[in-house]
Amino acid sequence: MEKNLYIDASHPNETRVVLKSGENIEDYEYEGLKNNLIKNNIYLGKVSRIEPSLQAAFVDFGRERHGFLSFNDIQSDYYQIPKADLEKIKEEEEKAREELSKQVEAKEEENIAEGKLEIDDPIEEKVEDLESNKEEVDTKENSDTEEKTEKKPEKRFKFKRYKIQEVIKPNQVILVQVIKDERGQKGAALSTFISIAGKYIVLMPNTPKGGGISRKIFNPADRKKIRTILNEIEIPKEMGLIVRTAGSNKTKNEINSDLTTLINTWGQIKDNAINSIAPSLIHQESEIIKRTLRDMYDDSTNQIIVEGNEGYKKAQSFMKTMMPSSVKKVRKYRGRTPLFIEENIEQKLNQIFDSEIKLKSGGYLVINPTEALVSIDINSGSSIKGKNVESTALDTNIEAAEEIARQIKIRDLSGLIIIDFIDMLSFGNRRLVERKLKEKCRSDRARIQIGRISNFGLLEMSRQRLRESAVKWKVTLTDESFAQKLLKIVELKAVTNKAKFVEVKVCEKISDFLKENFVNDLTYFEKKNKMTIDIISDNTLIIPEYIINIQNKSKKTIELVEHYEKLKNLETQNKEDKISQKKEVKKIKKNYKKKNFLKRLNNTL
Repeated sequence: MEKNLYIDASHPNETRVVLKSGENIEDYEYEGLKNNLIKNNIYLGKVSRIEPSLQAAFVDFGRERHGFLSFNDIQSDYYQIPKADLEKIKEEEEKAREELSKQVEAKEEENIAEGKLEIDDPIEEKVEDLESNKEEVDTKENSDTEEKTEKKPEKRFKFKRYKIQEVIKPNQVILVQVIKDERGQKGAALSTFISIAGKYIVLMPNTPKGGGISRKIFNPADRKKIRTILNEIEIPKEMGLIVRTAGSNKTKNEINSDLTTLINTWGQIKDNAINSIAPSLIHQESEIIKRTLRDMYDDSTNQIIVEGNEGYKKAQSFMKTMMPSSVKKVRKYRGRTPLFIEENIEQKLNQIFDSEIKLKSGGYLVINPTEALVSIDINSGSSIKGKNVESTALDTNIEAAEEIARQIKIRDLSGLIIIDFIDMLSFGNRRLVERKLKEKCRSDRARIQIGRISNFGLLEMSRQRLRESAVKWKVTLTDESFAQKLLKIVELKAVTNKAKFVEVKVCEKISDFLKENFVNDLTYFEKKNKMTIDIISDNTLIIPEYIINIQNKSKKTIELVEHYEKLKNLETQNKEDKISQKKEVKKIKKNYKKKNFLKRLNNTL
C-alpha cells in the first residue's frame, strides 16, 4: 500500500503533518502558535527554590511557570558535597548499573533460549527500556490517571545518604531537559539526565549504562543481531544509548553514523551551554518538521510532499543531515489547490471534531472524552454482512479496533480509555479482537497498556500523554435541560427576593424554545407567585449565557444574576493568575503586619 508523508507549512500560524497509507490517515501532528511543544527541549536553568517536603527543586528555565525537578532526576555531578563522598556515590552508582545490566542481559538470554520475550503490553516510549534506570517523577503535581496505570514496580537503587537541601543550592545553574510538557496550572517536569533522539538510536550522554534495546523490538533474532552490533561499535564510557524500533533492521554503519551525529550534537549543546547565561534555550528538539521526519519517515515511505517554501527548506536540510540518501524523496508542492484538499486529507481530518465516526461496514463509533476517562462505544448500526449475530459482532469489532487505534493517535487521546465492544459469546472471538487492537497499536509511539475484554464487553486501556490534544471537548446541557435550569433559577430568586417582575435575557434560540415548549410552566409560575416573567432575546449572548433581572413592584432591580462564558487566550489567563497570586501575597503580608502590631501593642500594655 502506497505510503506518503504530507506537510502543510503554508499557514503562518500552524504546521500540520499527515502520514497517509492508501486512503487512511495513519498519523497526524499539529503545531500552532498557542500549543507549541517544549518537551525534550534542553535549557540552561537556575534553581529558584528548594522544596524539602517534596524533595524537589523548582527551576527557572525561561518560561513563565518554573519547572519541577525531582531529586531522583538530578545527576550526582551537580551535588555540592565533599569530593570523597561524591566519589563513593559514583562507585555505588557504577556497581548498581553493572548489577542492573547483568540482570537484564541474563533475563534476555533466558527469554531468547525459551523462544519468548517479555514486553510491556505492548508499547514502550522511545527513550525508556528494560535497562533504563531513570526514575519517573512521582509527586502530587503529576499523579494523574495515566501515570498511575502506566507505572510498573521496578528495582531502583536509591542513595538516601543526602537530602536535596543538602546537595543543591538556590541560584545554582543546571542543564535540564523537559520530560513532560506544561499542562493546565502545572509546570513542566524536568530532568538533568539528557536524552537526544536520533533516527535509529537515543543517545544518553550523561547516563553511562552501556547499550540498550527498545522493548518494542521483541523478535529474539533481531535483538541478538543488535546486541552484536552494540558490542562492536565504540560507545564512549560516559554515555549510554538505546536502539529505537526504526533501528531494528539497520546495519552497523548506519547505527554508528547516527551515533556520530548525536555525539556531535551533544558537543554543540555543551558549547552553547558554556557560552550562555541562565535561563536560556540551549537545544530545540520539538520543531515539528524535524520531529515528524525523524519519527514518521521510514524506508517504506514513497514521497515527502511539502507545501510552503520555508517548510520545504527545513525538510530538505534536515534530510541532508540525517538521511542524505533520501533527500530526493522530498518534493515541493506547487499546485493552486491547497495540498490537503487536493489529497482528500482535509475532509478526513475534520472527523476529529466529530464525536461519531462511521465505519465502512455500516457500524459507527461514538467517542466521549470526559474529565476522568475517554469512553468509546461501538454500535453495529446497519452492519448485516455476517452469517449470524456473532459473526456480525466479530466483523464490526475487528473493524472498530483498527479504527480506534487510528483515532486515538490522530486525536491524541490519553489517560484511561474504556471501549465498549459489541457483546460476543465466543471467548476465541474476544481474543481475536484484543490481538487486532494490540497489533494496530504497535505503531504508536506512546506507551500503551491494553487489558482484556470482560464479560460485559468492556476493554480497559491506558495511553501515555505525549502532548496536549489539539481538540478540546466540553460537556454541555441540551436545550431542554438548559431551559429547565433557567426556570428553576428564576423561581428560586423570585421567591427568595419576593419579586414582582423578572426579565430573562437569553439568546434567540433559547428564547424561542422557552416560548414554544414551556408556556404552561411560565403561566403556572406567574399565577402561583403573582409575578410577571418576560423572556427577552439578546443576540449578544450565546447558549450557556443568561442575564436574570429580579425587580420589585416599582421595577427597581433587587438582584441581577449574570452568567457569561469568557473566551480567554493563554496570555490573559496567565495575567489573571499573576494578579490573583499578587493579591494573595498582599493579604498574607497584611495579616502578618497586623499580628506583629497587636503583639507589640500587648507588650507595651
